[in-house]
Amino acid sequence: MELPGLRRRSPAGRLPLRIGLALCAGTAVILLGAGAWNLHLQRAHLTRLVGLSADRIAETIRASTRDAMLRNDRDALHRTMANIASQQGIVRIRIFDKRGAIRTSTRPEEVGRLLDVRAEQCTACHQQDRPLTRLERADRIRTFREGDGGRVLGIIAPIHNEPQCTTACHAHPASQELLGVLDVQLSMDAVDVALDASERQMLAGVAMTGAAVLLLAGGLLWRMVLRPVARLTAAMSHVASGEPAVPVPVGSSDEIGRMAASWNAMTEELARAREDLTEANRTLEERVRSKTEEVERAHGQMLVVEKMASLGRLAAVVAHEINNPLAGIRTYARLLRRRLRGAVPVAAGGAGAAALPLAADAEADRILEAVDAEAGRCGDIVRNLLLFSRTSPARFADEELGPILDRCVFLLRHQAELQGVALAAEATPGLRIVCDAAQVQQLVLALALNALEATPSGGRVVLAARAAEDGALLAVSDTGCGIPPENLPHVFEPFFTTKENGKGVGLGLAVAYGIAARHGGRLSVDSRIGEGTVFTARFPRRPPAEEVS
Repeated sequence: MELPGLRRRSPAGRLPLRIGLALCAGTAVILLGAGAWNLHLQRAHLTRLVGLSADRIAETIRASTRDAMLRNDRDALHRTMANIASQQGIVRIRIFDKRGAIRTSTRPEEVGRLLDVRAEQCTACHQQDRPLTRLERADRIRTFREGDGGRVLGIIAPIHNEPQCTTACHAHPASQELLGVLDVQLSMDAVDVALDASERQMLAGVAMTGAAVLLLAGGLLWRMVLRPVARLTAAMSHVASGEPAVPVPVGSSDEIGRMAASWNAMTEELARAREDLTEANRTLEERVRSKTEEVERAHGQMLVVEKMASLGRLAAVVAHEINNPLAGIRTYARLLRRRLRGAVPVAAGGAGAAALPLAADAEADRILEAVDAEAGRCGDIVRNLLLFSRTSPARFADEELGPILDRCVFLLRHQAELQGVALAAEATPGLRIVCDAAQVQQLVLALALNALEATPSGGRVVLAARAAEDGALLAVSDTGCGIPPENLPHVFEPFFTTKENGKGVGLGLAVAYGIAARHGGRLSVDSRIGEGTVFTARFPRRPPAEEVS
């Protein structure tokens, strides 16, 4: 079998050539760039040194010729300038007057010549409408080529009108600031020779450095990259041709070594792939079975929701149908009990009718009491069914929650005392919402009764009401045994109960949940085994508009 896109290639492919060319080009560019920048810096440094030397020479000439210029001794001035210009490296020295005429020069043929103010040596001062009298050193220095010769560095030094000039024989008016310009020109041949030598040395250094870098980089590249890659390529070709996988030697812990180790691990995994395929199929089947069970559970939950909705509708019908017969049963049972207690004959038989025996009266009274109690319990179930199905009308009004909790504590305090449980109410003063006070009280009583039944002697039950961001919170907390985690999802389902037979029908929490929902709120539970339970009912400030209407 041959993998798509993978063909046999010689280990000595185009990669070494490309990497070698790239290294050569990159090394050459970097070294040449660094050398050129170094040469530029060296050239600028030497130029600054020559300029500084020229500036000192110009100041020396100006100081040496000061007396001669004050005396207007042209011969002495010319001899001084000629002696200084005879030194090696000085091209010429000359003095211009303010009009640009050459008054004195070490080259006699220039004397009397008038220079153009637009010339290179004049633009620094005459680039504006009025000539400048002060220039920085960088502005007074210029570099140019003279004819076919080498480069020349020239520096100008302005000659200012001093107070002594106004008293000399060639006196100048005091308003004249600038008398002329001293121009000193130095040869740059020595600098250029040094720069050429530096350039040759730089090129030789670049060549030797480049060769050394390329040799070192090539050796390291072959040892660390190319040879391991060639081995890995050969192993890939074996696998692509269907041959058994050959392990690749792992000679380092870098990226290439990790890639070789990964390749070895991958080939081992491929060798076990056939065995793992069956296991993968079994795993897939198990996952499909698990997802199927989840879908079935979700379907079962949907059926429960539909059953609850159908049960609510059925509860409303049944409650209306049996409520009146139950009321009749309780009424006749109470009437018979009153007749038995008053020894009233069962049937009108005149004055000679005999009363029932006392034993029969006591037995009948107990039977009728049981009938009345069971009918009453049926009536409670019917009322709970009506509340669960939301058929009973609600009367909404602006109510304070504190008094509702106080009434609940009053109704339950005797039961709490008998059980030895502390019962308390905690309410934020003045906390009010729009609600049906009777239904809210029924909700709190249902939650509190469950809390009392779950709390052992010495425990505590707290009824709390506090403000929330969008309404109010009613919380009933206890220190009882807690609700098992498997029962928490079912506590609000109708007819779900963990109490003994005859002690509950499982409608209390379902009714409480319906009351909270009818007010536009929700009821939640948080319970921990051995720590207690907290039921929290969140009520909005006002119920939904359709409920109020």
